[in-house]
Amino acid sequence: MIYATTGGSGENGQIAVLSLETGETKGLVSGGSHPRYASTGHIVYSVGGTLFAVGFDLDELEITSDPVPVLDGVDHKRSGATGFALSENGSLVYVSAVQRGVGRTLVWVDREGNEEVLAAKPRDYTYPRISPDGTRVALDVRDQEEDIWLWDFRRETLSRLTFEPDLDVYPTWTPDGLQIAFGVSHRSNMTLFRKAADGTGTSELLFESDGTLLPQTFTPDGTCLIVVEGLPDTGYDVQMRSMDANGAVEPLLATEFDELNAEISSDGHWLAYQSNASGQNEIYVRPFPNIDGGLFQISKGGGNSPLWAPDGREIFYLSPAGQLTAVSIATDPFTMGNPELVFKAAYFGGEERVNSLVLGRTYDISPDGKRFLVIKNSRPDEGDPPQLILVQNWLDELKRLVPVDN
Repeated sequence: MIYATTGGSGENGQIAVLSLETGETKGLVSGGSHPRYASTGHIVYSVGGTLFAVGFDLDELEITSDPVPVLDGVDHKRSGATGFALSENGSLVYVSAVQRGVGRTLVWVDREGNEEVLAAKPRDYTYPRISPDGTRVALDVRDQEEDIWLWDFRRETLSRLTFEPDLDVYPTWTPDGLQIAFGVSHRSNMTLFRKAADGTGTSELLFESDGTLLPQTFTPDGTCLIVVEGLPDTGYDVQMRSMDANGAVEPLLATEFDELNAEISSDGHWLAYQSNASGQNEIYVRPFPNIDGGLFQISKGGGNSPLWAPDGREIFYLSPAGQLTAVSIATDPFTMGNPELVFKAAYFGGEERVNSLVLGRTYDISPDGKRFLVIKNSRPDEGDPPQLILVQNWLDELKRLVPVDN
C-alpha cells in the first residue's frame, strides 16, 4: 500500500510504501501528499496543488526516476488532501484550484495616477520585484501553491519558479538578473535559498537561522545580500551576508529597536530602512557600508517600506494611510526635501504585521522610474470558480513526460 505521512502540513510529509503482510514501511519520496499508483508504473502525488510523478518499480518497491511536475492548478488543502483521481482506462479527473482570499490584480500606475491593469489573473499577489532589465516581475503568491512565480511582461505569461514544500516568500533578484533569492518559511524558522531565474536546476540553500530571515536586496556588485533577521529576544536587525563560500555575517543595524525593509541605493553608497526607534515606524537613511557615518530621517508622521528611485534622487515609501509618498534626495552633501504624495489612492499594503511592523514591500518601480507596479484588491467574485475537469488518455501523456522501463 502506498501512502503519505504528514509533518505539520501535507507537503512536509513523506510518500511511503507499506507491506500489508509484514507491516514494514519504506520511505520513497520526501515532501508530498495524496499519492496514487498509476498502471503505467508511476506514482503521482501532490506538492502544494502541483501534481508530480516518479517512476516506480512495483516488484522491487523502488523509485526509478526523479520527480517531474506534470500538472499545475489542482485544488488542495493544507492537510495534503488533493482533488484528483486516476482511472484504469487512462483518464485523469481533477478539481481546478480554488481562488482563496479576495484575489488581487497587478497594476501599473504612473505619477499622474493613471492605471494600466496587467493581464495576469487575480491571485493573492504579495511582494512584487521587477527584474533588473524590466522584462519580468517575481511575485510572492500567497494562495494555494504559496510559491514564487514570474510574470513575463512581453509574453503575458505567469510561470511557477519554486516548488518548495513550505511557504516561499520575498523574492529578490541578483543584480545580473540571473538568480532569485527567496525565503522559505517553516513552522518555527525561515531559511534562505536561491534559484536560477530561468527555472533550471534546483534551489540552493544559502543561509539558516533559528528565527526569521528576510531577504532584502543585493549590493550592486552582487557579492553580498542584505537580510533582516528576526529573533524573539532581539527583534528585527539588518545584516550583510557574504555570498561566497564562507557566508560571513556582518551586523549593520542591531539595536534595541526593530530595523527592517532595508534598501541600498543604485550607486551602493546609501542604505534606506524602516525603524520604530521614535515610537512609530519611520524611514531613515545612513551611509553604506559605513552606517555610523550619518543618520537622516526621511519620513514625517510615519512611514514604511522604502524604495530608492533608480537614479537615486528620490526615496519612496508608504504613509500610515497606505499612500505612496516621495522625498527628493541630494547626496553631496546629503539633503532632502519635504514628503509629497505621488498619488492619492492607497493600494494593497501587505498583510504581515508584527507588533505594528510592516514586513516587506508591496510595490516596485520600473527601471526607467516612470511608473510603479502596485497590487490592487479585487472583488471577491472575480476569481474563476472551481471546475471538475476530465482529461482522457492522460496516462499516455504521463508516459511521455516521465518515461519508465516497463
